[in-house]
Amino acid sequence: MNELLNWLLLQKGGIRTYLEFQNRALDLRASEPEHAALLRLLADLAGRFAEAYDGEPLSVDVAERALGQLSALLEKAIAPGAIGPAEHLALLNEIGQAELV
Repeated sequence: MNELLNWLLLQKGGIRTYLEFQNRALDLRASEPEHAALLRLLADLAGRFAEAYDGEPLSVDVAERALGQLSALLEKAIAPGAIGPAEHLALLNEIGQAELV
């Protein structure tokens, strides 16, 4: 997942970024099945954002804010140090309720 974060941090935040993130996250599930739920939720989050702006103008402010939110959630997910089941579930719930704005 570090590779996914490194890639994301190099992006500008256009719609293609979110569509590519969605694809990369879904593909990553095969090699990291222990993170399948997390990757699915992040992929869905990025996909919903891309869908919301499909064919619509995306301002730089909105793109940067959404990119920051997505990056922060991914950073939180791969932060060093083991988290317990309760914290992991809380993170999954946070991502499940999140919307990029």
